[in-house]
Amino acid sequence: MDTMGYQYPASPQRNDPQYIAYLEQRIVALEARLPKTKVVAQGFLARAFAIWGHYFVAQLLIGLIIGAIMMLISLIFAGSMAAIFGPMIENATYY
Repeated sequence: MDTMGYQYPASPQRNDPQYIAYLEQRIVALEARLPKTKVVAQGFLARAFAIWGHYFVAQLLIGLIIGAIMMLISLIFAGSMAAIFGPMIENATYY
């Protein structure tokens, strides 16, 4: 019998009302433990905009970090180009 990655095999099916009521209580308790967020909301649009909001914030943070790194690299490159070509331009004579 395949246990689908679980450590213990599934219990045999029981159809008695007490067991079903026990399982329903467990489901209610587990649903109460879910986080109160729109990511697990019932409505499709609420879930879609919650996921999009998380994606937007993540991309914003990644973009800011990469932008800051690229700004540093461009400042270093511009400084080195100014150091290389600055003396050439100062020594050039115009006719």
